[in-house]
Amino acid sequence: MKILFVTRVVEYIDPMNIELMSALARRVGHATYLSILAQDDLEADVRRIKPDIVAFSTLTGEVSHYLKAAAVVKQVSQNIITVMGGPHCTFFPEVIEEKNIDYVGSGECDDAWPNLLTALNTKKDVDSILNIFTKDNWAGKWKAAGENRRNHLAGRTTNLDGLPFFDRELVYNHTPLGEFPMLSFMASRGCPFECTYCFEPKFNKIYSKKGPIFNRYSVERLCEEIKEAVTRWPKQFVKFYDDMFFVNKDVKKDLWLQEFAEVYPREVGLPFFCLTRCNVLTEEHLQLLKPAGLHSLTMSIEAGNEYIRSHVIKRHMTEEEIRHAFYLCKKYNIVTFANSIFGIPVKPEIMAEQGKTAIDYDIESLDINIDCKVTFAEFGTAYPYPGCELSEYVVENGWFDQNDFDKLHISYAAESPLNCFSPKEKMMQNNLALLSTVCVAFPSLRNLTVKILIKLPLAKLYFLLYYLTKGYLNVFKVYPMKFTFWNLLRNMARSFRLEWKKRAPGQRLYKKPNISSSPTNQMLGGSSKI
Repeated sequence: MKILFVTRVVEYIDPMNIELMSALARRVGHATYLSILAQDDLEADVRRIKPDIVAFSTLTGEVSHYLKAAAVVKQVSQNIITVMGGPHCTFFPEVIEEKNIDYVGSGECDDAWPNLLTALNTKKDVDSILNIFTKDNWAGKWKAAGENRRNHLAGRTTNLDGLPFFDRELVYNHTPLGEFPMLSFMASRGCPFECTYCFEPKFNKIYSKKGPIFNRYSVERLCEEIKEAVTRWPKQFVKFYDDMFFVNKDVKKDLWLQEFAEVYPREVGLPFFCLTRCNVLTEEHLQLLKPAGLHSLTMSIEAGNEYIRSHVIKRHMTEEEIRHAFYLCKKYNIVTFANSIFGIPVKPEIMAEQGKTAIDYDIESLDINIDCKVTFAEFGTAYPYPGCELSEYVVENGWFDQNDFDKLHISYAAESPLNCFSPKEKMMQNNLALLSTVCVAFPSLRNLTVKILIKLPLAKLYFLLYYLTKGYLNVFKVYPMKFTFWNLLRNMARSFRLEWKKRAPGQRLYKKPNISSSPTNQMLGGSSKI
């Protein structure tokens, strides 16, 4: 069969969900193709390729784009089978009720996806395949099953080594990503922590007693795939995009990490970036990984205020732990990247008790980033994504209508959707989010920013300052890469357009805006679900 994968946009991180699903499909004998809504004509692609199946992997924030795309597919031919998966379908399998969606893959579909393809190709029963919802089995059993729907999910994939190499060729031959000097990869799946703004805690609940929360490729298998990729497409840098590259605070007990530190520099030898937490990182981690090629890492701060950090978003780390972790990185000359979230709402009585305004909390987050000497800091906005505990918190307090999830913008860099902030506060939040990245890089601008600049309606100017600062820090500090002059200009133009879209909803900068740029809702997710 011919399978056409459809994705909204490809930026600078491999769409590993599609690359894996394509590899699984090819392994059982099917041909795969790719259409990108932001750059291609979907209808023309469907007519030219004549696919048997069109597949969408969606975050919650993207689902409306793909439902529109599915309608385009069905307008060409009702005989084309449409399949939707991804994090959205894990939490909302009821998307199967949409008229233009034929099958839904929910949860980890490493086995379910090829099983579905085989059943469709041989015209065998699909209703009994675990992780696959059909209109028949949904109406007959699972629609009314509620929490018991988890009984239709197979266990987590524990043998990641048994998965095929990502089909990067599908993406690299169709986008500039093949020539981009950074390779992205995930060495593991899962995260055991409880952050209320993230989907992982609910995902862990859905998969309770269905396999380990944190699972890795073997070091040998990991290095083998990276070596194969960088041989075919020369790269200068590796970005490990795991939710957590390591979770064990005791290095001596993490035998995988010890093996990685020995094997990776010998077999791959490229500098790398990874993610961890301030209350997990120790000096022993840096002593182990720095010689192995660790150049930069992310440790999210999220909030400078301890009440917000502990009670609202449940980061479970102290200010002392945060400061010590960044001190260690400075000591070992590790470049740091920190995420923080503005616009996290606090109950009025708590605000009164602490004598703070909403903007005061955001300024606290800016200040801790400056004090920790973070190399590059990014500041998003708190969004109540469906399925997250933070969503329940804002809905229960009347700050957001749960019927408005589909009105959220695709990017959490956009204006706060919460009604507890005034228009002026939202403007100040947006301005501060843009300027904070600049202030962390140039701390002398802090006082001017918080006292004057955030109150002025100069968002376009602030965006330009933000973009230039971010671009410089990304290319020359966080992910150091060498470009030719013309390649640098091309990447700057492309990244400018992508960043503008995230920060300026309503601006039509995509080629096919009727499908790819309307405001919707979002759920953050990993790459392992179709």
